[in-house]
Amino acid sequence: MRIPFPLGYEGVEHLPKTKRVLQNCFNNGSDKIISRPGIELIKTTDAVARGSFTWNGALYHVLSQQLVKVTNTETGAYTVIGTIDGPEPIETDIGFNEAVIVVKRGKIYTLDASDTLTDISGNTNFVPCVDVAHINGRFVYIPADGEPAFFSDVGDAGSVQALSFFDAEELPDKNIACCNFNNTLFIYGTDSVELFRDAGTTPNPFQRVSGARIQNGYIGGLLEYNSTFLFIGREKGQDFGIYAIGQGQAPKISNESIDLILDQYTQAELAEAISCRFKWRGYDIATFTLRRHSFAFFGGNWFLLDTVFDGVSRPWGAGYITQFDGEYYTSFSDKLGRIAKINTDYGERITHIVDMGFEQPDGDWFACQKIQLGIAQGFNSADGSVAIQMSRDGMLYGPPLYRNLGNLGEYSRQLEWNPPGGLGSYQGFMGVRIYTTEDVDFSLDYLSASLR
Repeated sequence: MRIPFPLGYEGVEHLPKTKRVLQNCFNNGSDKIISRPGIELIKTTDAVARGSFTWNGALYHVLSQQLVKVTNTETGAYTVIGTIDGPEPIETDIGFNEAVIVVKRGKIYTLDASDTLTDISGNTNFVPCVDVAHINGRFVYIPADGEPAFFSDVGDAGSVQALSFFDAEELPDKNIACCNFNNTLFIYGTDSVELFRDAGTTPNPFQRVSGARIQNGYIGGLLEYNSTFLFIGREKGQDFGIYAIGQGQAPKISNESIDLILDQYTQAELAEAISCRFKWRGYDIATFTLRRHSFAFFGGNWFLLDTVFDGVSRPWGAGYITQFDGEYYTSFSDKLGRIAKINTDYGERITHIVDMGFEQPDGDWFACQKIQLGIAQGFNSADGSVAIQMSRDGMLYGPPLYRNLGNLGEYSRQLEWNPPGGLGSYQGFMGVRIYTTEDVDFSLDYLSASLR
């Protein structure tokens, strides 16, 4: 019989038989498991990545205190444009004639088309900020202290007038972030999201959209995704979750398993979340990286991400992902890379895991003689293996049984576990874990079990 693959990472706390895991792979919505891409190492630097962006047909990174412009995407060669003070991550947005770089709680810079980097932090009426958005020729800034937002003159990011301040506080909360969505300005606060439109009035052109307030507080990880914005936040007085901006509301999209991860963090730690987006073979994937966990969202479901560094599983090493010239480039720690069809991250191994279960509705005993896995065969240039482990309770698993995959060109080879005596007997529930740590194509078509 065929056993359906998990939809994603899900389950109920303290009920291990409900646990389902997809790690470094995802369900494409047609019960096929697709391996996520790996990361090709382009260059190792002697600096730490703080963010990246594209501007005027070029790719830029902030590496430690240097703003660099990539001159060769194959080798990672770059030229140093100037100095970006501080250790904090950056936020950026792009205008008609300049880009703005905001160091969170630090200085603010502009970059023009001739690569002139200018510190505008000392301009009259500027204060340290945490976010910036461009709308109708103006840049809107969010102060680090949560006080009223302010905006620049049209076409001049560094000019802010004394009356160019406005407040999103219809509710008494602090401003934290902003974005331009369909030419509407969204300002995210600790307890609500408020919407503004450019009405062309003076001295303040931004007028609140009446009745459009969203009753969700913002924490971090703001990401434009699939015609909406995702963010980590909370309803007032409630637990953490991940939400998607909708029509006058922000429905929660995180499930119980993701919420349990979020609950392991403080609000300050969640504010550090790095959120990114990439498209792979037509699949539109959103990712969130925290200090100790990373996970992704596709098709309404979640899956886990990790990279094995020095033999230890750590959060996914993509860091900041930026699309440029049809490719997705990464900057993480001291590494520059590119999303690619490989099975390693910067040469480090990836652990692919599928945890699933089969339950007999009546709880009767049954035995499993063999399991056959439909997996991509004949595409691996080197020997590789996949392991299976069995469980009676979803918590404790037996020893791994390894089976080798076919070599290059062996497309019709079957992958089967059929040991003498079978794979055990079970009362109502059989847990199955499939995994590999090797450099193999981990795309799965089906799982079939012979039960009696």
